[in-house]
Amino acid sequence: MTSTSDPRPAFTAATRATLDVVLDLPVDALHRPTPCAELDVSDLRGHLLTVFRRVAHVGRGGAPFDVPQVPAPVDDLDDALRVAADDALAVWADPALLTRELQHPAGTLPGAALLATYVGELVTHAWDVGVAVGRPVVVADDVVAVGSAASHQLLPPGERPPGFPFGPEVDAPADATPLEALVAWQGRDPRWTA
Repeated sequence: MTSTSDPRPAFTAATRATLDVVLDLPVDALHRPTPCAELDVSDLRGHLLTVFRRVAHVGRGGAPFDVPQVPAPVDDLDDALRVAADDALAVWADPALLTRELQHPAGTLPGAALLATYVGELVTHAWDVGVAVGRPVVVADDVVAVGSAASHQLLPPGERPPGFPFGPEVDAPADATPLEALVAWQGRDPRWTA
């Protein structure tokens, strides 16, 4: 099982699973709606580029909102996503980051806790894109558990205050997978279809 005290293996797995879903999409899929109501597939891919860039920047000691949201479309977004993901993984190869206090949109967090939140964000947005384009996210339950634990610590239940990411939690069906339970906690209907 992936250790929650060192979320780097889970972050690596979440990164790979996310890229498997969001890269090399056909042009006709880019403007499909997603469960993230305000963003279509193209917008979410741009947001994921921002997320990877922020993860690297924060690991270098910066503030997350120093990195602006990437507008869609971006020339060669697939290549930009690969480069940004590789950069984030390289920055976080340093184990010293796990205990360093770093800046997160929710405040200052130890690096391990901060990176675990991004595991949840990546797999949730990969799910968003995956259900929109018909590419299921293939990620181990123990990876999802790392992101889910961090999300449950970070997000309050029920209606989220202004400024919190993700909408109010949705009831997950009794037979929900761990990933479906996570996306429900993060405000998605696990039974959403395009």
